[in-house]
Amino acid sequence: MTKGLAKITVACPSCGATQQESEYAKSTFCRSCGHHIEVRLRGETPAAVTPEGPGLMDRLSRLLHQEKVRQVNCLHCRATQKVSSLARSGSCAQCGQYLDFRDFKVEGVFSKSIETHGTITIAKTGDLTSPKVACAAAVVLGKLSGNLICSTSAHVRSKGRVLGSLQARQLIIEKGAEVDFVRPLHVGTAEINGKISARIFADSVTINKHGALEGSVTAKSIKIDRGGIFHGDLVIGQQPEEQQELPLAEQGRARQKKLDLGGNQMLLRPAT
Repeated sequence: MTKGLAKITVACPSCGATQQESEYAKSTFCRSCGHHIEVRLRGETPAAVTPEGPGLMDRLSRLLHQEKVRQVNCLHCRATQKVSSLARSGSCAQCGQYLDFRDFKVEGVFSKSIETHGTITIAKTGDLTSPKVACAAAVVLGKLSGNLICSTSAHVRSKGRVLGSLQARQLIIEKGAEVDFVRPLHVGTAEINGKISARIFADSVTINKHGALEGSVTAKSIKIDRGGIFHGDLVIGQQPEEQQELPLAEQGRARQKKLDLGGNQMLLRPAT
């Protein structure tokens, strides 16, 4: 927990249960009944507003947005917890860190660091140059010059060179994308539907019809559908972390296979 992080007591307007939240929290959810709680500032003293019942606008918002409960993993301690889909912020039940659930859209040059459990969208006119952006999911339409870490998925539809780094549990290169990643990609799974040049370290890689990958792949398995193209170096099986960061010239000493494949469906897995 961050030293000196101030706490306030929040009362649930639905069941009356109380809980501790960060003084910066704007909204949260009841850990007893799951009810969405709005947290506001009263003067200069943080306080939870506890109305007698939900107002008209609150009821309309719930009807329009269909409030649901979703699971998130704290970006600090990785603890899994349930939050309301309408909550904009809260605090981790385990480590007490402030959690942001908002979505962000980058439309110009943006260099500030962000930590959110929402979605980061880099518009076509956007350029994310931040030293660190941690989010649940990302959609990349423009330029990525900084460091982007996604706890779930990253969808890439941009064109041109990507100078920044990208990490995600699931990477999806959309149709129409033509992208050249300068830095290595460390992902759980990679799905290629467009054209990409990169060094990929993943559990599995799938190149779908019309997808094309040029570069190197280190993965447990690779699948190439009919019409998909892969040209480059392939290592099937796990590779030590320290070896993953070596230059390609040194990685060439490892067990690799030169491939230039296309047109046939193919699935490679480690030999048992």
